Amino acid sequence: MIIPNLPFNLPFDLSFIPSILPSILVPLVGLLLPAITMVLSHLYIQKDEIL
Repeated sequence: MIIPNLPFNLPFDLSFIPSILPSILVPLVGLLLPAITMVLSHLYIQKDEIL
Protein backbone atom coordinates (compact mmCIF):
# COMPACT_ATOMS: atom_id res chain seq x y z
CA MET A 1 0.00 0.00 0.00
CA ILE A 2 1.89 3.02 -1.29
CA ILE A 3 0.14 6.38 -1.27
CA PRO A 4 1.71 8.49 -4.03
CA ASN A 5 0.37 11.84 -2.79
CA LEU A 6 2.37 11.79 0.43
CA PRO A 7 5.73 13.55 0.25
CA PHE A 8 7.24 10.78 2.39
CA ASN A 9 6.76 7.05 2.73
CA LEU A 10 5.77 5.76 6.13
CA PRO A 11 8.36 3.43 7.64
CA PHE A 12 5.63 0.94 8.61
CA ASP A 13 2.77 -0.60 6.69
CA LEU A 14 -0.70 0.45 7.79
CA SER A 15 -2.57 -2.28 5.90
CA PHE A 16 -2.65 -4.58 8.97
CA ILE A 17 -4.88 -2.20 10.98
CA PRO A 18 -8.25 -3.40 9.57
CA SER A 19 -7.34 -7.01 10.34
CA ILE A 20 -6.31 -6.20 13.93
CA LEU A 21 -9.29 -3.98 14.76
CA PRO A 22 -11.73 -6.81 15.63
CA SER A 23 -9.24 -8.40 18.01
CA ILE A 24 -9.06 -5.08 19.88
CA LEU A 25 -12.71 -4.02 19.72
CA VAL A 26 -14.35 -7.34 20.58
CA PRO A 27 -12.60 -7.77 23.98
CA LEU A 28 -13.16 -4.11 24.80
CA VAL A 29 -16.88 -4.36 24.10
CA GLY A 30 -17.07 -7.73 25.85
CA LEU A 31 -15.41 -6.37 28.99
CA LEU A 32 -16.58 -2.76 29.14
CA LEU A 33 -20.24 -3.24 28.25
CA PRO A 34 -20.99 -5.67 31.12
CA ALA A 35 -18.90 -3.55 33.51
CA ILE A 36 -20.79 -0.36 32.62
CA THR A 37 -24.10 -2.22 32.85
CA MET A 38 -23.25 -3.61 36.28
CA VAL A 39 -22.13 -0.21 37.60
CA LEU A 40 -25.22 1.55 36.31
CA SER A 41 -27.57 -1.10 37.64
CA HIS A 42 -25.78 -1.04 41.00
CA LEU A 43 -26.14 2.73 41.23
CA TYR A 44 -29.79 2.50 40.21
CA ILE A 45 -30.49 -0.10 42.91
CA GLN A 46 -28.63 1.96 45.52
CA LYS A 47 -30.57 5.07 44.59
CA ASP A 48 -33.81 3.13 44.81
CA GLU A 49 -32.92 1.83 48.29
CA ILE A 50 -31.92 5.23 49.65
CA LEU A 51 -35.13 7.02 48.65
